Amino acid sequence: MPELSLKDSVENFLFLEADLLDGWKLTEWEALLTDDAQYLIPPIGVQDGATLSAAETMFVIMDDRAQLAARLERLKSSKGFCEVPRSNLRRLVSNVRVLGKEGEELRVAANFCVFRIRRAEIVQYIGQYRYQLVAHGAAYKIRSKRVILDIDVLRGQGSISIIL
Repeated sequence: MPELSLKDSVENFLFLEADLLDGWKLTEWEALLTDDAQYLIPPIGVQDGATLSAAETMFVIMDDRAQLAARLERLKSSKGFCEVPRSNLRRLVSNVRVLGKEGEELRVAANFCVFRIRRAEIVQYIGQYRYQLVAHGAAYKIRSKRVILDIDVLRGQGSISIIL
């Protein structure tokens, strides 16, 4: 079997992540995270979501590893009432680009569309992912996942109760 290019291996990793999140395999998804992982959603409706500093701006979500673990525990239990019953999810990931490599860390961007189907309603979240991935054996771990939403209000979406 031919060796995968860097872009192909990153793309395969992002597709695996999408499958885990769509299938509500949150424990398996959590295993993809580094101990110092961050999950960030900058404010919506701004132009520079990829570079905004969480120290200077109020983010929609700004989870460190401990906060993210608590979020996942809520989603896996009945305490995550926003997702009882669970939404059906389907995400499309495209335009995967390796933006840079520094040692074992990669900066990666990808476009996404997440469809959330719940109670006969379909809601779409559209935007761009920005990752910091760290090589981990033959695969990667997520050090940082920044979700930059292209929408300018959460009117149709209501809230963000899922991991985008």
